[in-house]
Amino acid sequence: MNQNQFLETYSQFLQKFLKPQKPLKVVFDCSNGMAGLVLKQLKIGEIKTYFINEKSDGNFPAHGPNPLNPGAANQLQSAVKKHQADLGIIFDADGDRAFFVDNKGRLIDPDIIARLLVWQLKPKKIVVDVATGWLVKRLKIQNSGFKIIESKVGHYFIKKMMRSENADFGAEQSGHYYFKKFFGLDSGIMAGIEVINAVSGLPYRLSDFIEFLPRYYHQEINIFVKKAEPVNLLKAVERTYQKEVKKVFRLDGLTMEFNDWWFNLRFSQTEPLARLNIETKEKSKLQKESNQIKKFFK
Repeated sequence: MNQNQFLETYSQFLQKFLKPQKPLKVVFDCSNGMAGLVLKQLKIGEIKTYFINEKSDGNFPAHGPNPLNPGAANQLQSAVKKHQADLGIIFDADGDRAFFVDNKGRLIDPDIIARLLVWQLKPKKIVVDVATGWLVKRLKIQNSGFKIIESKVGHYFIKKMMRSENADFGAEQSGHYYFKKFFGLDSGIMAGIEVINAVSGLPYRLSDFIEFLPRYYHQEINIFVKKAEPVNLLKAVERTYQKEVKKVFRLDGLTMEFNDWWFNLRFSQTEPLARLNIETKEKSKLQKESNQIKKFFK
C-alpha cells in the first residue's frame, strides 16, 4: 500500500465522524506539517474551508511547528477575522495536537475546548491531567453517571488511564485530546472534527458559548531550576500553605486547593525546570500567588 492509499484509508475512517448540523466557515492552519495531507482528503460538505500553511515543509517557513510558541497563531487569528469564519484550528507538526480560535479571532484555552467536547460527546468517563482547571474538574452532570479521573501529566499516563478505565474522552492542557472511538489515543484532527460538530450544533456563536462559562484565570509557568531537591522543596511549599489549604494531592508533584485558587507544582523529568500551574477566580490573585510560590526557587 503506497502513501496515497494510506491517506485515502485514513481519511475515509475520519470522514464518518464529521457530522456538521449547519454550514460553517473554518480556517485550518496546518503549520506546514502532516495535518494538511489528511484534511485535504476529507469531503467537508457544507463546511467552507480556508487553508493556510497546508504544504508539508520540514523547514516550517510560516512559523514554528509548536502552536504554543508566541506568535504561532497570529496568521490563523488574522485569517479568521478576514474571512469572518466561525472557527479556526491550528495543528502541530505531526497533527496530534490542536488549538482553536473563536469567531472573534481569540485563542481559546484548552479547558474551554475540553468543556465543549464534553457537551458534544456526552461521555460517561473522562481522563484529565493534574494541570486541567476547575472549568472541567468542577463539572457536574446530574443523573448521568459522569466520572472525572485524574492522571499524571503526559500522554503515556493518559493513554494508560484511558485503557484501564475504559474512558470515553481525555484531555490535557497541552492540546492533546483522546477519544475512545480513536482507540483511546490522541488526535488533533479528530479533535478538530468533533469541535466542528459541536460548534455547528450551538444555537449561538462560539464566542457566546465562551462568555456563558464560569471565568477562571489559568497560567503555566516554567521555572528554571539550577540546583534543588524536589522532595524537600515541595515539603517546604506544603508547610507554608498547610493552615489555609482545603485539599492536598500528590498524584503528580504537589497539588494544593484552596477556596478560590489552586496550584500544581511538579518537576520536569527531562529539563531543569519546575512547572507551576496555577488558577484563580480573581485575575489580580493570579500574579500575587504565582510570585509567592516562585520565591521558593530564589
